[in-house]
Amino acid sequence: MNKNLLVSFSGGETSAFMAQWLKNHYREFGYENIVFVFANTGLENEQTLEFVERCDNHFRLKLHWVEALVWQGERKGTGYTLTDFEHAKRKGEPFEQIIKKYGIPNQATPHCTRELKQAPIQSFAKVWFNGEAYDTAIGIRKDEADRISPKAKEMGFIYPLINSSMIPSNKPMVNIFWRAMPFRLELKGYQGNCKTCWKKADRKLFQIAKENPSAFDFMNEMEQNYPIDPLGHSKVFFRNNRSAKQILEEANDWNGKIKNDADEYTYQLDLLGGDSCEVFSECGS
Repeated sequence: MNKNLLVSFSGGETSAFMAQWLKNHYREFGYENIVFVFANTGLENEQTLEFVERCDNHFRLKLHWVEALVWQGERKGTGYTLTDFEHAKRKGEPFEQIIKKYGIPNQATPHCTRELKQAPIQSFAKVWFNGEAYDTAIGIRKDEADRISPKAKEMGFIYPLINSSMIPSNKPMVNIFWRAMPFRLELKGYQGNCKTCWKKADRKLFQIAKENPSAFDFMNEMEQNYPIDPLGHSKVFFRNNRSAKQILEEANDWNGKIKNDADEYTYQLDLLGGDSCEVFSECGS
């Protein structure tokens, strides 16, 4: 095991719970140094950014906010820039820079998480830890165990909420913790962090489309401005080769209803797991 620990704070309640717990217990796992990092894509819900800021202040995480630094036209990996709550990009600027270089991400080419979250965090860690090895703590619960990376050991990923019997480990338990707190993430469970992530199940996208059609404006604009990727392929965001416009149209005919799992407090495992985009997880549902 390495002596350095990086805690990946995705902006959700599960990873926030993990972060505050590790701040007080990381030495019990044998670590000497710890750092907390949040990667902003520019498409996070404002409530996510507010929650991240409140967690940082309340739990005294000394959180580092990073955003992707993209080198256009160069064979150079994505780096990072530091930012904070006040200056964090909110109009999708880092996301558009990734699209300019790699094209629109979707199920076939899922490079958005890699370039907007993983690469900036790893670039930051290389500098922060002076090139020394480190482990990365990922906020995945026992009811999301199917999202564990098959390369976890190779990549130095640890899952405290799964591997430790000392920590509450499913969604209702995490909800109970936040219900007792003076604040929590002001989003419904299906809304997640990124507004209209293509990894979300259709029913969740349809629900968001009905509640807030403008949430799809950025993706619709990107599909109009960058219809062809650098390799000459036509690209849209959503599963089954659907555009943002098509998702909005399909939502008009959808009459389903989704429960808000942020209000679930019974101790029952959700075997379907979640679809929040935890940075180094095998996400998608």
